[in-house]
Amino acid sequence: MNWKNTIGFCLIMGLVACNGAEEKPDIISMEDFVGETGELEEDTNVVVDAVIEVPTGTMGLFVHNQLQSFDTISIDEFHPIDRFTYNQRNKILFRAKTDVPYGENIMVTPRAEFFYYTFSDTTKTKNAFYNWLDGFNNGEGDEVKLNQDANSIKTPPRFVLAYDTVILTVNYMCEHQKQDWSTFEDSIISRFGKDYNYRMEIGCGGPLKWK
Repeated sequence: MNWKNTIGFCLIMGLVACNGAEEKPDIISMEDFVGETGELEEDTNVVVDAVIEVPTGTMGLFVHNQLQSFDTISIDEFHPIDRFTYNQRNKILFRAKTDVPYGENIMVTPRAEFFYYTFSDTTKTKNAFYNWLDGFNNGEGDEVKLNQDANSIKTPPRFVLAYDTVILTVNYMCEHQKQDWSTFEDSIISRFGKDYNYRMEIGCGGPLKWK
């Protein structure tokens, strides 16, 4: 082997050795990345811009008009009406910007879970509404009978309106009784109309009233 070949051979071996000693960069998988940041984990309490996220029309106008008094939060809470064939659905948590007292020394932030469903025709609306009422005594609370008031009932406080092709239901909490929801409910009726077929109001532990 002549000296040129010897030098070439040494250079090649040196490069191979260097490459073999070179550290490989750390590779982070998407699973590792998500595990660190949690950015892709589902969050059911993400604050949304109601003007952008909520569809235009009556629903969007209603939400927009509430922004002065409430923050809006998109929720993914299950509702029994989810089981039926609806056209459109919106689930929004309205969180008051002013706290109210609960007991003697505690302040709480009033919240209202707002569920909005539209249906293609009156038959589908009635089917969803009647079946939902039938299911109250199966995990929802005490039995609820159409157009029958009750002095006491074991269900969460609610406000419900059923139209020809729309069902609106609002869930409250007993701890937020100091919040006056009448203005909020009046706004619902003002925006969606007085021509509802059924209106049901339930207080904390009762009474249940149809109007």
